[in-house]
Amino acid sequence: MRFQNDGRLVVLLVICILLTLVSCGGHSVGRTYRIGLGPWVGFGPLYLAQEKGFFSEQGINAELIVLTGLAERNSALQSNRIDALAAPVDSFVLAAGTGIGVKIVMAIDESVGGDGIVAKKSIHSFEDLRGKRVAFQRGLPSEFFLRALLQEHKMRLDDLKAVDMETAQAGAAFISNQLDAAGLWEPWLTRAADQGNGYVLASSKQFPNLIVDCLAFTDRTLQQQPDDVRKIVDAVLKAIEYWKSNPEDANRIMAPHFQVDASKYAALISGAKFCDLARNRAYFGSDTSGPIFQVAQRASQIWLDAKVIPATVNPGSVAITKFVQEAH
Repeated sequence: MRFQNDGRLVVLLVICILLTLVSCGGHSVGRTYRIGLGPWVGFGPLYLAQEKGFFSEQGINAELIVLTGLAERNSALQSNRIDALAAPVDSFVLAAGTGIGVKIVMAIDESVGGDGIVAKKSIHSFEDLRGKRVAFQRGLPSEFFLRALLQEHKMRLDDLKAVDMETAQAGAAFISNQLDAAGLWEPWLTRAADQGNGYVLASSKQFPNLIVDCLAFTDRTLQQQPDDVRKIVDAVLKAIEYWKSNPEDANRIMAPHFQVDASKYAALISGAKFCDLARNRAYFGSDTSGPIFQVAQRASQIWLDAKVIPATVNPGSVAITKFVQEAH
């Protein structure tokens, strides 16, 4: 009887182990990392890495949390409700300038037309925006892009009738003829231009390197779990490689997360370009000479001029090159 009970115990133990392996896709999954991200189509590889099991292959469990506003994102970082955030370079310069400890470890996608300024057809040049109602969402890429272009044309935000408005609302307001122009990203950029009888006055297609969406981790996570950060970077890069070799299947997986079908998603990401390992290494460079640090320096000056941050931010304190240099 004793040996029979022991046998049953062994069988139960084996069943438990098998169930655990099956539930984890055959991989032992450790700590859960909470990654914040916005509703931007360029963040698709994060969902792809999750659904294809690339995170779990690395022994990582990732929880993706949609955060739309700047205040919501910064609050989540400060309170340690998230371990990482996907956002453009300028967002992390802004965070660093307000005392939030966070550093970029990789680039996910770069905007190559997915962000821009839509305007009425009566506006023929950027200078024509003087005194006009122009909407954008504070603290997000639309504000940074607009300020960068104003700087290019030797103008200031005070030259406009600036309106702080959430991106979808700004797009809808432009369509309903309540605005002269708006800083938007896809799908609202195309939708507003088509339905609002306007056109794209300027887009990120003409300004490479400026709006690049990156993945950054809190200083706490980088100090305590650097190996896990490296694994997450590898998982996201694997997702991007999967998209390169299997675009139709990858688009099918990513599309539902943005409430569109695969064909629509494919059209939307034509305004973005996913950053593979080679592009990451080129963007970061081997030290602080890569384009990312030049963009960070420009962002620091723009936010300082806008009196959003109290002092300049050292570009070298915003990003770490070693994770993309050591990735494989």
